[in-house]
Amino acid sequence: MSNYEISLKSVYSRTAPTPEGLKVPSIFSLHWHQVETYKALCDPDIEVIINTALTGDGKSLAAFLAAMTNRTYTLSMYPTNELARDQLKQVQGYKDKFKPKYDPQIQRLTAAILEEYVNTGKLPSKLEALENVSSQFEILLTNPDLFHYIHNFYYLRGKIDNPDRLFRRIDEKYKLFVYDEFHIFSSPQVASVINTIVLMKHTANNKRKFLFLSATPNELLKGFLENAGINYKIINPVEAGAYKFESNGNNEGWRQISQPINLSFPQGLEPNLRSSSTWIEENAETVILKFFQDNPNSKGAIILNSIASVKKLLPKFKALFEPRWQVRENTGLTGETEKSNSVAEADLLLGTSTIDVGVDFQINFLVFEASDAGNFIQRFGRLGRHPGFTIYQAYALIPNFLVARLFEDKSHLLQGGETYDRITFTHAIRSAWIFKNQFTRYPQRWGGLQSYYIYNTLKSNSHIKEKYLDIDKKFGTSIQRGLGIKLEHMKAQYYRCKSETKEKIINEARSFRGSSQLDCAIYDLTNNHEPEAERFKMYNLPGILSNFVFELWDENSFIQKAKNVGISTKRFDKALCYLKLRDFREVREDWYFYYPGNIREFAATAKVQLLKNLEICQPHGSGIQKISDAVSRRNLVCYVCDRDRNFLRATLGLPMHLQVYPLTNEPEDRKPSYSIAFGQDALLLETVTWHLKPKDDEGWIC
Repeated sequence: MSNYEISLKSVYSRTAPTPEGLKVPSIFSLHWHQVETYKALCDPDIEVIINTALTGDGKSLAAFLAAMTNRTYTLSMYPTNELARDQLKQVQGYKDKFKPKYDPQIQRLTAAILEEYVNTGKLPSKLEALENVSSQFEILLTNPDLFHYIHNFYYLRGKIDNPDRLFRRIDEKYKLFVYDEFHIFSSPQVASVINTIVLMKHTANNKRKFLFLSATPNELLKGFLENAGINYKIINPVEAGAYKFESNGNNEGWRQISQPINLSFPQGLEPNLRSSSTWIEENAETVILKFFQDNPNSKGAIILNSIASVKKLLPKFKALFEPRWQVRENTGLTGETEKSNSVAEADLLLGTSTIDVGVDFQINFLVFEASDAGNFIQRFGRLGRHPGFTIYQAYALIPNFLVARLFEDKSHLLQGGETYDRITFTHAIRSAWIFKNQFTRYPQRWGGLQSYYIYNTLKSNSHIKEKYLDIDKKFGTSIQRGLGIKLEHMKAQYYRCKSETKEKIINEARSFRGSSQLDCAIYDLTNNHEPEAERFKMYNLPGILSNFVFELWDENSFIQKAKNVGISTKRFDKALCYLKLRDFREVREDWYFYYPGNIREFAATAKVQLLKNLEICQPHGSGIQKISDAVSRRNLVCYVCDRDRNFLRATLGLPMHLQVYPLTNEPEDRKPSYSIAFGQDALLLETVTWHLKPKDDEGWIC
């Protein structure tokens, strides 16, 4: 199989004079975008800053410069725990170099760490733990989910606590709120963030600053900010001419942020789940191992979409590479110890999305899959960030039709053998991925339920009304303009769900990334080197059915074993079932959902609803009937469509993370013609199928 080969030029970022009054260590020469971000943070008229600097250009320093020099207490949010862990090291490094006089205390906070605070401190609830943490640390690194729930009145003790008990404490303590890598989120998270910003705008004594770090800013976000009357500024080094791609022998005033890279596009990869891992297996010795043999001091990464693919490839590469080179894994199923050590210790790291978002690799070799243009740019951006290697090589494993669009179409976005600057190349990649659904109708259909819940709480609570003058009117006016909603319509939708005992749908709409209706508690035996305490995890049932050999375990035995090794078991309370993962499947298992009733009737409603008695049909698998029974007992938030999932993905431009599963009412039907989505995915899917005409031609879905 031949490759298309291109080269990418180096990238240089323009430096800028340090603003007057700002003291930085002599080893730092600030980049243009860092200075402009600092100035925007000091401007009292700017509420939101969006920094679009390229990957590797020091956006993290831009975020924490104020914290290191001006005593700006900062709460920074990251979409993955792995990125938060990586950034903790960065921020501690800044503190060591800047040596701020007020000696800010720094802490990373995840759901697991929060539970640990509760248990070790013998606190009554997460509420007290969050209050303690916010009072002790001037720099807090967490996730946007936790921040969202704080501002949606979670963690409170019902009517005992005033609605602002927790969010007021957080908002008064921290002055800057950072959303890192925000482009990976979709419209539900954008709507959630707008609700939070508008709430804070009308309740904080002083204006708080919000900084979004993203090489590819979300257009929905910008539009909603404008509509809500929130003053924002975009820091765009590309438009400002703050990048160059040639050395020209004189780099004074410029700093190199990316090394020159050779990029190969293998041809002939079919658009299926196995093509990438097949290519990797076939080229493990002749391409990947040979690169390390020819360049013995190399470091590399293979980033794939599927945990199962990583699990299958890991033993093969260990057999090829070790003991000369160390091979490690880093996925959603990898324990905390391995995750924290793998990036630093591995010569070759195999991972999934846990390592593609913002993690700072020192590598010169990369093989990666990509599901869309943003994902491609994100993963490719892991390479070339550090000097010290003689060659930087990447292989992009994308389907043949995308390679054809890049190199063979009349537009000639790219030509083999040519050299490109990063801006031209990025534009070509974005042009090749023609369509990815942005779910623009979601905020009006479902995001507004969050808005109404907040509005109604502000309006109906006497403490809030006394403390914040006309808060309900101010919030209501801003959020209606911002999201383009009418709160009266949202009120009707809210109480209709309540009257039909569909509060689960309301809870799904109020969540940040959706609930975990099909998550199972697992005891993972697929990694022999994991500490015993880290074998206890949560993982989604569909992924287990497709990729793993497992056996059913009873709840009491699972919980007792977890307690015996000192594990907090609260996170397993809502588990669908309890399983032992024994091995991964070499061949992906075929399975589907089965509903014994009238699917056609559910599909015809074209609305998100609650569904019980759903079952699973799978040819093999230990304990499948008991698991199916557990699914059947649950009242699941779902959306049923009378199209198969391949049609939906192709027609609607559904992103990879949106999961749609086959559904049938014929137990022996191996090619189901219906599809089903759950939780937040169900809400999203409903908003984009309104124009599809039902197969039975009974009218238009609207």
